[in-house]
Amino acid sequence: MVSTAPLDESQRPLPATAPPRLLINPRSFRMSLAGRADRLRAMARRHGLELIEAETPEAMRAAVRAAIDDSPSILAVSGGDGTVQAVITDLAELSDESQRPPLLVLGGGRTNYTARDLGTHADPLRQLERAIEQPESLRTTVRHSLIVRQSGQNDRHGFFIAGARVNDVIRDCHRYRSGGRGWLRQGHASSAWRVMQLGVRRLFGGLPFPPTELSVDAEDLGRLDGRIRILLLTTLQHPGAWIDPYADRGQGELRLDAIGANARRFWLRLPKAASGHFSASMQPEQGYLSGRCERVEIKGIEQICLDGQEHDYRKDLPLDILTGPAFRFLQP
Repeated sequence: MVSTAPLDESQRPLPATAPPRLLINPRSFRMSLAGRADRLRAMARRHGLELIEAETPEAMRAAVRAAIDDSPSILAVSGGDGTVQAVITDLAELSDESQRPPLLVLGGGRTNYTARDLGTHADPLRQLERAIEQPESLRTTVRHSLIVRQSGQNDRHGFFIAGARVNDVIRDCHRYRSGGRGWLRQGHASSAWRVMQLGVRRLFGGLPFPPTELSVDAEDLGRLDGRIRILLLTTLQHPGAWIDPYADRGQGELRLDAIGANARRFWLRLPKAASGHFSASMQPEQGYLSGRCERVEIKGIEQICLDGQEHDYRKDLPLDILTGPAFRFLQP
């Protein structure tokens, strides 16, 4: 049974019997660059931290379980969003929330949605050293995971879901990066470059991603049926971000943005909607469903990207997105 009880946001890391532990995925994008992982290894040795390296979900699960057994004061994770998602899914299975240590997410991947949200994306070495030498300078904040649930599959936990055309674009970027070599294929700017290419194709009517026929039910927030152009869900807060496409309405930890293919004045309203500015008229009747809730049921969906990882589901079964348990994170 997964506990979804909220934690006190001012709660400090609890006393523990073991020092911080560091989990690295050496295959994640930034960790695979020359010297990045080696510098973290050297810092771990210098401070006497136990270092765990894991590349597969199975190895990460074993690493998380081993760390929990020793009750570390902090579990630092350096990897991409997929690594964080695997760690969160394993920790969510613990029925006793006090067993979940405070997490320090070091941006080790390509996009690092979660680390960016927490302000720990830049300079992983400095972030880790600060946590070791000046833990009192860090504050504890709380983020809930979201749960992806469908009959016949194991629950998955994460923080960001892309569906409809956004899912299509992310998967296209994955294929593009795996289809060649060089800076524009596999470098930092490869995803942005590919999105620009797709934008040019859109201008000339060549975008190969048709809207998806879905039913999105967000309970009290509303319902949107028909061809969906944009589908986003998150429990992240995006403080100060330029792009935060969720209306300030409704109640709950889960944030939803669903826009229909025939949404009124879509292109004119898109710049404001992308920053969360939804007028009172932008309602489901006009093709817009955006705001906060605790649960979303989606019918007709076959593919999503969860924290950048591709997952397939059965189109004939509903997909439920629920508010997950609370996790403590350290941030500057």
